[in-house]
Amino acid sequence: MASSAPDFADDLVDELMPAGFDWERLVRAYPIPALILAALGGFMLGRQRGPVVVSALSSFAASQVTHGVNSLLGDEIL
Repeated sequence: MASSAPDFADDLVDELMPAGFDWERLVRAYPIPALILAALGGFMLGRQRGPVVVSALSSFAASQVTHGVNSLLGDEIL
């Protein structure tokens, strides 16, 4: 379950970027500017779409917890 989140994020960024754009190399080469850009993007997104983002994240978290509990118990309980 923990390895699916980075895969999902990588797939999402790969889908948003133009073909052939090596964003991972840029992040490794310039980590501080990449972090600042990500923080600024998150801030702007939060200011404009905060309630929608919080709702989507809480729904995603709830489904992941449900999936984790069900797989731990070996049954579809929740």
